[in-house]
Amino acid sequence: MNAYVDKAALIAEEYKDFTHIVSHDLAAPLRHIREFTRLLIDARQEDPSADEKEYIKFLEISLRKLNEMQRALLDFSRINTQVTAPIETDCNEIAASVLSDSEEVINERLTTIECGDLPTIMADKKQIHSLFMNLISNALTFHHGNSLERKVAITVSDEGESYRFGIKDNGIGIAQVHHEQVFRLFRRLNNDSYPGIGAGLTIAKKIVDRHGGNIALDSALGDGTCVNFWLPK
Repeated sequence: MNAYVDKAALIAEEYKDFTHIVSHDLAAPLRHIREFTRLLIDARQEDPSADEKEYIKFLEISLRKLNEMQRALLDFSRINTQVTAPIETDCNEIAASVLSDSEEVINERLTTIECGDLPTIMADKKQIHSLFMNLISNALTFHHGNSLERKVAITVSDEGESYRFGIKDNGIGIAQVHHEQVFRLFRRLNNDSYPGIGAGLTIAKKIVDRHGGNIALDSALGDGTCVNFWLPK
């Protein structure tokens, strides 16, 4: 356990400057852009032209995206800067919490959830919650139209020294050629067809890597996706 903490602490030190830039140096100009854009929008609210309405809409969309990207960068950096020793983590409890938080989306999208009996592992509990949250959120998001019943299954299998978890959906799927690309930060395959900024799988991979595991996709375009990840016992 000491080796785990020592290595994580070393990585955390390397990420301190990056975290400071994201949370402070980048935050200030973004805040100024938001404030002065809001003043400009308010000044033209009385009688904006059709073009001005369109410009305002794009400004608001872009500002929301900038906010989301800043938060994602901060979340990504904190995986290494907020170092805690692994503790017993009940993955049943984690999954139940994430599904409870997602209940409104699950009901709205008429999604059937299947969840097997999950193990208890030694891990950073907060990060495992973030891992499940990002992967389940993706599974709930990237689906076909309402004509197809939406399903998400959470499974696990014992593979000796590690557990293999799977979060599977019956959504739009990902072509084999893009299986590596989707783990890169802010890489999106669907432009604005679906919500999000392309950070969920990047953060998930970083968490799994930090825990000494592996992550991979089993997916084909139009045939759903299963994100498999292996975590040491």
